[in-house]
Amino acid sequence: MDALARSKSMAKALRKALAQHQIELPHSACLEIVARQFGFSDWNILKAAFDNAMSLSFTIFVKHGREREAALFYEAALGAVQTKAHHLHEGELMAVDMQLGDRTISICGSNPHREAEPSRGGPFFLKENGSGSTIFRLEVRDAAAVLKTAVAAGATIRNRLEVADDGHRVAAFFDPFGHVWALHERDVAMNRQAA
Repeated sequence: MDALARSKSMAKALRKALAQHQIELPHSACLEIVARQFGFSDWNILKAAFDNAMSLSFTIFVKHGREREAALFYEAALGAVQTKAHHLHEGELMAVDMQLGDRTISICGSNPHREAEPSRGGPFFLKENGSGSTIFRLEVRDAAAVLKTAVAAGATIRNRLEVADDGHRVAAFFDPFGHVWALHERDVAMNRQAA
């Protein structure tokens, strides 16, 4: 469900909840309340923002044949949910689409023919930990818990848990396919230890 549809659904739920307490509001008033909850001055501004919004999805390349292993790792380590599998004509798994938070990610095996002929250009799977030019940053509620879960699923620690200059706890790990995942807690660490 996209953000605009979610907003409309929230307005319907609000109207229904209020009606259970004998408070009747028109749907348009509930839409206005939801818009303000999202920080917009009114529903028309929210709708315009969502209509013009872009969304980002990305593809993570792994060595051909490791697509399923990668999908299982992201499921166990980060709670990603598989939404679709793509197969070659011979039935061989080519890619897996997953939902990670509010983002869609695809796990795809790099083309072995391109790997054999690098001059044709990639994308290629990472040959060493951190050899890519991208770090995936996750905003999380509890960086220590996510790091522990990721390591239990097969990740290796890149940066131990610490408190950053902005007061948030942070950490980073390598997934089993060489990609770097940085963890950043949403809330400032008040009295918690860096661990």
